[in-house]
Amino acid sequence: MQIAVVNHSDLEDADVAFMVEACNQQVIECAKAYDVAPTPVVFYADAAGLPQAHCRIMDIVDDLEVPGALGFHSDALGMIYGRVLAQGPDDTSVTLSHECLEELIDPTCDEWRPMGGGRLVALEVCDPVEGDSYTVTVTLLGMDRRVRLSNYVLPRWFDPAALGALDAMRVLTEPFQMDAGGYMIVRDAAGNESNVFARLRFGGGHAPHAVGTKIANPDSRLRRRLGRK
Repeated sequence: MQIAVVNHSDLEDADVAFMVEACNQQVIECAKAYDVAPTPVVFYADAAGLPQAHCRIMDIVDDLEVPGALGFHSDALGMIYGRVLAQGPDDTSVTLSHECLEELIDPTCDEWRPMGGGRLVALEVCDPVEGDSYTVTVTLLGMDRRVRLSNYVLPRWFDPAALGALDAMRVLTEPFQMDAGGYMIVRDAAGNESNVFARLRFGGGHAPHAVGTKIANPDSRLRRRLGRK
């Protein structure tokens, strides 16, 4: 199985190839932290070259047809696929890494973890810190380039008694904490689901996903989670 990234946008293929390599390395790192098999992230310049099977397509497009949305992935009709809005190389790479990581850890968007007190939190690894990003250096064909990636929470974040690092950037200090611009989906003991938001960050940094648009978009992970009981 692989995540096949296809560039259907005005971004240069060379830029997309670098961001895909950065996301692939991040997926390997995240998979090791969560003790799951990594899903390779592979760039394809042309959809005609896609493998016939064992492939989840992630399209980079110039228009998502969902105002304000930056990216999503869905498991509609039994097929897992994603779309990312081209926003320029820096912001596109952050959104792409967000979608790849959440597709890696919970591709069908139905996993929950206990918070205590009968509450559950959705297994969404980027949402609590989606306002944060960091930069890595990747090498392709002997060339180095800096690429920005989304922050993500580590398995300890889902453990109320955990000690140690809670996210890749080491910005959080306690389990279930969110950084500026983040949110999480919580289910209470009665089965009611709701969104919990951190404060928004204004000025600088990566702009967070438009959560209201996620709810409006029938293909979004957030809409599908809130629709399940």
